[in-house]
Amino acid sequence: VSTQSTGAQECLAASIESLRNAGMQIVERSSLLDSQLFLIKHLLILREQIAPFDVSFTVSEVSLDFSNLKIAASDLITNKSRMLSLTSNNSILEFLINGAPQLNKRVLDSKKDVDVNLKEACTDFITTAATLLSSPIYAFLAQIETNSATAITMEQYRNVVSETNQRISNKLPGVKNLMGLYLANAETEAILFRPIRSQIMGQFALLRKHIDKLEDEDRFIINCPSPEQLTLTLAY
Repeated sequence: VSTQSTGAQECLAASIESLRNAGMQIVERSSLLDSQLFLIKHLLILREQIAPFDVSFTVSEVSLDFSNLKIAASDLITNKSRMLSLTSNNSILEFLINGAPQLNKRVLDSKKDVDVNLKEACTDFITTAATLLSSPIYAFLAQIETNSATAITMEQYRNVVSETNQRISNKLPGVKNLMGLYLANAETEAILFRPIRSQIMGQFALLRKHIDKLEDEDRFIINCPSPEQLTLTLAY
């Protein structure tokens, strides 16, 4: 492995670690969304910066594993009576065979680590944002799983729909503003928001399955938004 490749790999690995540490500090000073968007932004920048370079960010790390040596030595002491044996059961011969260190080879690819960390950061942000915007439904569906859906009243359905609609109305502009602040790219923001919208619509779809079992009058009072209405509400 060339010194150049090793240096590039170590530099990139250190950059990733530094970004993750900075993200943890941002959680304490600001919010989880800020931390996740900070990490996404700078991992995107890092990936873009290393793309033009014709340098390998992959190195092979070789190490010796001596874990078998302790076991083999213990067996040798236990079987001292077979040390002078002239058969294949000679304990010294077994020690030499079984106690030999194992050669371990590990490939480190920091360029791939950038993509792995970026995907993880995006997944975390999507989950956090979707939960923030539709947490009343998450909690309500969990309640239905614990108790019988027949025990849920029309008023409870109406309240959870109303609370979630209000939450989306109050929280969504802030989420969009944060995404614009950190990412500053309409296309990237839209791509990242798409699975957030899908998760929220999925929660409403699960809730609607229970609501559809109610009487027409109750469904009208509950006024659960249709997929088309949600698509407009959650447009980016």
